[in-house]
This record gives sequence, C-alpha cells and structure tokens, in this order.
Amino acid sequence: MLIYYILSGGHHPFGNKPFECEYNIHKGSYTLDHVEDLVAKDLIEWMISKEPESRPTVEECLSHPFFWTNERVEYLRRTGNREEASNCRNADPELISSIEQYARDGSFREWKKKFPPELVQKMDGKKKPYPDNILGLLRFIRNLHEHYAKDAEKVKVMELFPDLFGCVYKFAKSKGWNSEVPLKEMF
Repeated sequence: MLIYYILSGGHHPFGNKPFECEYNIHKGSYTLDHVEDLVAKDLIEWMISKEPESRPTVEECLSHPFFWTNERVEYLRRTGNREEASNCRNADPELISSIEQYARDGSFREWKKKFPPELVQKMDGKKKPYPDNILGLLRFIRNLHEHYAKDAEKVKVMELFPDLFGCVYKFAKSKGWNSEVPLKEMF
C-alpha cells in the first residue's frame, strides 16, 4: 500500500475513507487507477493479494521486474529470440493484436522512425524489412544487440520506447512465456 501511495501521489488502493478502506481490505477490493506503469501495477497487485500466503517475500519483491534497470533491455532481447518473434514477418495477426492490447497508447507501429534511418536501412538490408509491429520491433532489438553490438550501445531502447517493457512483460506473463526458456532464467 505504501508503494502505491508513493507512486500514485497520495492515493490508497483500497479507498481514502477509513471505514471504506477497512471494508475494501477485508473484501480484497482495490483500484490501481492512479498508477500508469503496468509493471508497478503487477508488483502492487501481487503485494496486496487478499491471501497472505500469495504475497511475495521481501526478496521476491526486490527481484521483481519493477526494480530492473539494465535487465529490461536483456528481457526484450530474449523475448525477441522467441520463435514467435523470429517469425515476425509471417506472424499470426491474432497474436500481434493480443500483444498490442497491452500497449495502452495504441501500438508500436512506425517504430522504425525512432531509430536512426541509416541503422534501419543497415538492418533491413540483409533480409526482407522488419514489419512495423511489436514483434518486428522485438526481433529488431534482438538482432541489433546480437549482431551490431557497437550500434546497440548508441541506442537507448528504453528511452525510445518507455512503455515497451511493461507491455511485453505483461503479455508474456499472461501467456506463460516468463516461465519458459529463454526468459525463465531471468526470474
């Protein structure tokens, strides 16, 4: 509740009136509307679980992706290594649509415009161009870090796409990808 209070600017997940708050805690009824970050919401929901045995330990909280910094790009790179992303040029439209549901601001279409044009041309030049969808972006990130390490050092992926990690993390969690190779080693 304290993390939510801090991140929300003074709101309480169970309500702001004392009697309402106690009643909602007992019912397990809460709202996280005052926090935008999907990964923060994921951690908070886990921490305020109605059943105490379902709540994380301090160590589990501290290793939650909300606290990751450098690991976020590695997570995206590994997600881009999944078969679904490696097949991005022929991906199932339903899969793309379901991933993009986690992107609150629409989608990551036209992501290529955020990278330097010469880098996109360099990477598109080897094969068919990367598609302008989230799987194409994940595969691009994977290949950039895998094959063009010097170029990757110059690109701040998390600054270019601040919502990408949360979107991909929540989707991957919903599909069980986080408990499969190559992601499960990160947890």
